[in-house]
Amino acid sequence: MLSKKKINKIKLLNNKKNFRLDKFIELALFSSNGYYLRKKPVGRKFDFVTSPEISQMFGEIIGVYLLYHWKEKINSRFNLIELGPGNGTLFKDIERTAQIIPSFFENANVNLIEINKELRKIQEKNLKYFKQSKIRWSKALNFKSKLPSIIYSNEFFDCFPVRQFLYNDNHWFEKYVKYNEKENKYYSINKRVISKKILNILSKHIKQKIYEVSYSRNKYFDKICKHLKKNRGICILIDYGYNEKIKNFTLQAIYNHKKTSIFENVTQQDISSHVNFDELIEIAKQNKLKINEFVSQRDFLIKYGILERKKELLSKKSNLKKNLIDEEVDRLINVDRMGKLFKCLVVSSL
Repeated sequence: MLSKKKINKIKLLNNKKNFRLDKFIELALFSSNGYYLRKKPVGRKFDFVTSPEISQMFGEIIGVYLLYHWKEKINSRFNLIELGPGNGTLFKDIERTAQIIPSFFENANVNLIEINKELRKIQEKNLKYFKQSKIRWSKALNFKSKLPSIIYSNEFFDCFPVRQFLYNDNHWFEKYVKYNEKENKYYSINKRVISKKILNILSKHIKQKIYEVSYSRNKYFDKICKHLKKNRGICILIDYGYNEKIKNFTLQAIYNHKKTSIFENVTQQDISSHVNFDELIEIAKQNKLKINEFVSQRDFLIKYGILERKKELLSKKSNLKKNLIDEEVDRLINVDRMGKLFKCLVVSSL
């Protein structure tokens, strides 16, 4: 638990007595003292492990997919953009895979979008073998180049703040956050929705009685789609999420690989929610982009060769390594692990 002095830093950032859930999440994650700006969240020693950290094969499959798309649809100078590169592992695996077509990186303007100073240092260290002059780091996504773009991400869109609405006793309520000074803790309260605009949106979700939405996530993805439509390109994103009606809210907090309350360890832990892929697909369609793929992580990795790559690696490894490879692939594609929960969405203008 944070000291009262530290926990008040977040409270004082908002002068309102109560503030919306998404504002609380935004402050906890992205304020100057927030989780994503000061902690090293990715890795076995930290709060969570992502697919690229589990197996090199994940990045290799992504690399092959991007190489094929570039060769067939672009084959000229382009922007290669990774959103939230973590430790740089995914980029490293893609770069190694791309050596089969040297012209891929010869034509690439690489831009890594990273707000965490500590993670950027790790990325610079892990990618020091690569020509640093070829990599540009940015804190925000700014489309200045009119070249075609290849944009990719893994576990990036789940970190956007969400708003939560609940239908009860013929009324819609929104979750807000309140701070109790005497008890030195945060807790949630329900505030009745009176906005006609919001009520009109919520009317479509009465049957499920809950609605969880990230307007900032949708806006960010819309920005990407508009750029792709105007300048050509492709976006591939992999994240845990859903494309059906949810029965329960998906917001969760992870601290040292364990689930906790979002009101514990404030600014010390990851807070995320499942991505509503239906909304992202609709945004892509509104921008007249093609839906190249929307499948589970399992189906995507199998379709593009992870089992063949696994077989190739097994033929070269000792029995101990073979067991490790089997475990890595099982974790990525097993429907009871990451295989079904994680989805892959690919949209393009090409």
